[in-house]
Amino acid sequence: MPVETDEKGTYIFSSKDLCLIAEIPEIVDMGIDSLKIEGRLKTEYYVATVVNAYRNAIDDYMKDPQNYNPEKYLRELEKTKTRGLTTFYFNDRNNKDFQDYSGRQYNSFYEFGGKVIEQLEDDRVLIEIRNKLSIGDTLEIIIPGQMEAAEFRINKLWNDETGEEIETVNPGKAEQKVILSIPRKVEKDWIIRRKK
Repeated sequence: MPVETDEKGTYIFSSKDLCLIAEIPEIVDMGIDSLKIEGRLKTEYYVATVVNAYRNAIDDYMKDPQNYNPEKYLRELEKTKTRGLTTFYFNDRNNKDFQDYSGRQYNSFYEFGGKVIEQLEDDRVLIEIRNKLSIGDTLEIIIPGQMEAAEFRINKLWNDETGEEIETVNPGKAEQKVILSIPRKVEKDWIIRRKK
């Protein structure tokens, strides 16, 4: 395989992310029993979003094959940070659109906000943060088995060690936590994303 280099380097390991959400009907009708979702070197946020979208897409197709529409699942997948999406050679052996030569990441609208550690009393929830969170930020909870994320705004934040109310929190150490008010019950390890 010839390897070419330009002023930015080489792109042999710069493939776009495989996305076959539109091809779910064909994959299911082939009799495929399982799908491998790429997760190595990806965040929990990426894996949770992708697995949830594909699980819902497969279940919805199985329930109502005539009305399968991949758009809502694709919109969800686009909320993750990707290097662009491609079907590789699934539909076209001559496809050349599977490498990202720019090195840019797609999705400038959402980021990994945090992970639920524990539901506390009332509407307080202990989360492990992954990016800056501030009063007024809009967050979405990825609910396993459900396509529609639960959206809410941060109206209260508390320091997890002192219980003191705070305005903002930045990740400054590994496994940093914060307590925030979430207007619904959540479960351990649910993923929260932040609208930028």
